[in-house]
Formats: sequence, C-alpha cells, structure tokens
Amino acid sequence: MKQKNRKLPYVWILLCVFLLVGCGMYRPEAVSDETVEETVDEVTKETTEEVTGEVVNQEPAEDVKPKRLMESNVYVDFIPAETLYYHSQLSEQEKRIYDQVYQALTQRTEETVDTLSVDVLDKIFICVLNDHPEIFYVSGYVYTSHSRGDETVSLTIKGNYEYDEAECEKRIAAIEKEAKNILTGIPADATDYDKIKHVFDKLVTQTEYVSGSADNQNICSVFMGKQSTCQGYAKATQYLLNQVGVEATFVSGSVEDGSHAWNLVKADGDWYYLDTTWGDVDYQTIIDDQAVDESVMAINYDYFLISSDKLYKTHEPNRPVPLPDCIATSNNYYVHEGRYLTGVDAEVFHEIFDEAYANGETTVQIQCANDEVFEQVSKYLLEEQHIFDYVKAGNSVAYTDNPETDTFCFWL
Repeated sequence: MKQKNRKLPYVWILLCVFLLVGCGMYRPEAVSDETVEETVDEVTKETTEEVTGEVVNQEPAEDVKPKRLMESNVYVDFIPAETLYYHSQLSEQEKRIYDQVYQALTQRTEETVDTLSVDVLDKIFICVLNDHPEIFYVSGYVYTSHSRGDETVSLTIKGNYEYDEAECEKRIAAIEKEAKNILTGIPADATDYDKIKHVFDKLVTQTEYVSGSADNQNICSVFMGKQSTCQGYAKATQYLLNQVGVEATFVSGSVEDGSHAWNLVKADGDWYYLDTTWGDVDYQTIIDDQAVDESVMAINYDYFLISSDKLYKTHEPNRPVPLPDCIATSNNYYVHEGRYLTGVDAEVFHEIFDEAYANGETTVQIQCANDEVFEQVSKYLLEEQHIFDYVKAGNSVAYTDNPETDTFCFWL
C-alpha cells in the first residue's frame, strides 16, 4: 500500500508475495503377473500422485449426480457430462477410460481400463480429478500391469485414499453445510457474473492463505479449515460455481514463483480465467504507522474473469487437453463495473468515486486500457494530486498501483 500526502510527492509500496504450493506426482514401477487373472499383492505399495483429488460416490461421468445442497432453483440437481470440461475434450476411447477411472476412484474398486499405456492412464487420471473437485479423498492411484510372458494384456487401476469411507461421510456433510452457507444469498435470477463474484468474494474474505495448512490441496482446507493454498482455493471455487450452474474447471500450471492453480470459467457463454488465490490480499498494511484490519482490505480483482492474453503474462497453464482462447471482456470486473479507463476524464473519475461513496465501498479499484493510459492516470491523480478532488480523505490517501496489470486501488 502507498500513502499519498500533499506535502510528500514520493510514496512507498508494501508488496504482497503469495507462496504458491503446487502438486507433483509419482507412481511406482508396474507389477507384472503371469496371467490376466492373477492377483498381485505388491501393487498395494504406494503409488501416490500428489495431484490431489477430491469427492463423492457417484455414477460414471455420463450421469454425474452430486448431492443437492438446498431447495432453490439456483442450485443444480446434476452436472451434465458435456459441461465437464476435460471430459468434453477427450476422444471417445479416452472417455471410456475416463468413466472407468471415475468408477474406480468413486466406488473404491479396482477397474480394468481400455488402454495399455500408463501415460494415457496418467492423462485421464488428471482429467478426472480436474473435472471433479468433490473427489477430495483421492491422493493418487495404483496401477497393475497384467501380462502373459513379455506381452502386457491389461492395466487395472485403483485409488489411493486420504480418508476411509466413514471419515469421508463426515467431511462430505461438513463441506455441504459450509457450501450451503456460502451460497445462501444468491437470488434465483442472479446472472453468471453475480454468481461468480459472490463465490469469489466469499472465498477471498473467509479463507486465509496459509502455506502448509492442513488438507491444502483439496476443498476440505477451505470449507472446514478456512485456511488453504492455491489448489484448495481453485478446487473450492470450481465446486461452488458448479453447484450454482456455472461451468468452471480447474487449471494447474506455473507462475514466476513456482507451481500454481486457478480456474477456467464460463460466463454468458464465454470462457474467462479466474484466479481466486490472487484475489486474496492476506497481509496487513501500515497506514500512518497503524495496522489496518484485514476486514477492510481490498479484494484484488486484477485476475477476475480475464482474457488469455492478460493471464499468460503471469501464468503458464499445463495442457493435458487443449484450453480455449479466452477473448471476451464484458464480464471482466473492471469492464462490468465501469472502472475501465481509456484516458483521463475528470467527469468519469467523479462518477466512479461518487458511486463508490454512495455504495459504501471502502476502496475504488480502476484499470487502465494500456501502459500509456496508466502513465497518464498516474500523472493526473498522483503527481498533480487531483486524487484529492475525488477522495474525501483530508491530507492523505492510501493507495496501491500495479504497472504489470495497469491497475490502481485507492482507499476511501
């Protein structure tokens, strides 16, 4: 945060650094047997892939029926297979393998899969977990290679589980209860934008980013512990949006500091990227040598429903399947809220700040169309100190700016 003072032209910045904890994966050597029918005891050794998975004992992907959360037409009774993004990007053969993997994980069974390739099995396993945040109890899988002589004749898969079935039932009940609390307040006629912003705001304000928090690679960390890291945030976002009929999926990849996770979300028929983790400003800032309560800190909307070209400046996604080119802008926070600037206009500034005061907002966040506009706005508001024409803050104004995203945030 910075503080603009009439007497001091220079300001200071407190940077927020997110510790991004991702997931790796590993599996053991395959165990062979002499015939397809033989049981291989050695397969029980751990083959965990720490790509953490997540929830529910359900039917195969063609008929996914998560439990209904509450009696409201906001909430969907089932999630059609065609809205499961990774499933929709697979070939027909891969979809059959997907269903077999899904069956094995959710029913806690060992299933034969329609492939002899462990690489294909890896891909499908990732796709299943990326589509299903509710399979929180799977930490990886074990595969067995069945062979006759030197010829592999089949592969089977079964899951590795973080919790037994009794513990899962307790956690499912707790997750559904908290999800219901979070989603309460969304009206039946809410737009996709309203639903997404409600979920985003609730998760950001109710969850603390804590590296090393319990269950931080799955939704239990968010719904039960209120502390998580990037994968927990992204999985919880996906889970909640799917419950209110918004298509959302999980994306993993990397940022400058390491592994990271976020979401791909569809609003009004267009795909956008959404990074809930980077919306959470979990740190205290000093204004006039006093700590500011985190409850009044701004939510960062720089990564709220953004396009591919903006996301790829800082995020590099993994692509087990092709990802769409996100080009729409109408549901971006700054565009939708009228906080997107294409130049310096005193009347526009008055409208933005007056509306914020009328709505009881504690901050005003604006984004500039490009670097040139960012420099113009910085000169006008900060160097020339016209910010005091709009902010009722006496002799000082606290603010942050981010040249990387061409954004400003002013505390009112």
